[in-house]
Amino acid sequence: MKSIGLIPLLALAYMMTQCGGSKFKADSATVTTSSPSLAFDETPLDISKLPVNVDTRDSGGPTTGISTLVESPSDLSCEATSDKTIRVSPNEGADIKVKDDARVVMNVKGRFCPTVSDNLTVLFIIDYSGSMGPNTPDQSNMSFQAAAGNDPRIMVGAQKSCGRLQAVEAILAKFKAGDKVNVGTVTFAGDIVGSHTTAPVDAQTFKDTRLAEASKLSNFCSYVAPDASFANQEMAVPNANVGGATNYAAAFNRAYDFLRNVKGRKAVYFITDGRPTAGGNDPVAAGKNAAAKLKTIENLYFNAFFLQNKQSGLQEDKVGFDNLVQTIGAPERVVRVDSAAQLAVEVGKEQIASFDPTQIKGSLTIEPYEPEADLKVLSFNQDPANPKAWVFETQTFVLLGKGDDVYTHLVKVSAKAKDGTVHTSVVKILYQRKL
Repeated sequence: MKSIGLIPLLALAYMMTQCGGSKFKADSATVTTSSPSLAFDETPLDISKLPVNVDTRDSGGPTTGISTLVESPSDLSCEATSDKTIRVSPNEGADIKVKDDARVVMNVKGRFCPTVSDNLTVLFIIDYSGSMGPNTPDQSNMSFQAAAGNDPRIMVGAQKSCGRLQAVEAILAKFKAGDKVNVGTVTFAGDIVGSHTTAPVDAQTFKDTRLAEASKLSNFCSYVAPDASFANQEMAVPNANVGGATNYAAAFNRAYDFLRNVKGRKAVYFITDGRPTAGGNDPVAAGKNAAAKLKTIENLYFNAFFLQNKQSGLQEDKVGFDNLVQTIGAPERVVRVDSAAQLAVEVGKEQIASFDPTQIKGSLTIEPYEPEADLKVLSFNQDPANPKAWVFETQTFVLLGKGDDVYTHLVKVSAKAKDGTVHTSVVKILYQRKL
């Protein structure tokens, strides 16, 4: 799938001339080599020499090897995972094999990529409010204006469908065999529509259940009837406890519950047709607060689509669109659409990551040295070869070890997107100085 995700490219590894070539293949990811970058103009960071760590080092803490190195960088392709472990050791089975007591200098070069499906969780947050379906009240109840609704069921070829269903199918069509993707849904109106909400499951299970021919219209082309007199209409979901209003806060809070402990990249597709009208005394503020909490989840890309069917018979909600932009936090993450067909097209487009180049930081942690040390990020820019990706590169640092013990070096680089979400690349380097 070419969806949204975060990918680190790991790492520039440097080895002694006496050592054999690197065995690091990063699973099935492509490895390329290039000449040393500007990162090598920096003095390598040696945590053991920081003033706060001198006592620990002198008491027997790990230190660097003593040999001279040749610096030869290698990158991973965008298909690598966001969390990577590299083993550096004299052992034959190491990813990077070095001789005993080698002085190893590394840095991390990586990418935040929006077009990778490996280790991805997709969550559709779908509006089932009353304005999504047809408003055709009977003669005994004329308090509702007759209208087609913003996402009614329509004929697409020989089959019935709707914009929300076409949008889900457009995303799932991007998956390919072998992609590690989970998919879930949150459906809401005045509250969560529990009968149509599912926690993320693997993509094939989702297709076999939620998109089965017998049930997919009901699962994605429905709405909560705004009044009892609508309950027998084709799209209506009778649910007196929910009501046909629009509750952003409930939807975003349920999404937070689904995603807060999920590892890897997360892509949220929020489809609605109006401003919040339920969710406490101030539904708009409640929606914004819930969205802000959802965006605290690392490695989450938030995409919103405001559906206003021009043939619906309903008045265009310009205030609602402006509110959605404010709720998401970045205009480029919100798309206005005026038909089911356009919704499917816009959802299926490649999403471009939008980062603030000044909002990035790196750190290096090597136990027993504490706290984590600041690791300079020397560059952070859009990739000229792939404008959808952003490339970062850290300063160099030395690996520290002692005897045949294995020491964990944890490199973490975090970048803040313009919509307020935070994306993180984590690299774990396991270094053994001697056999």
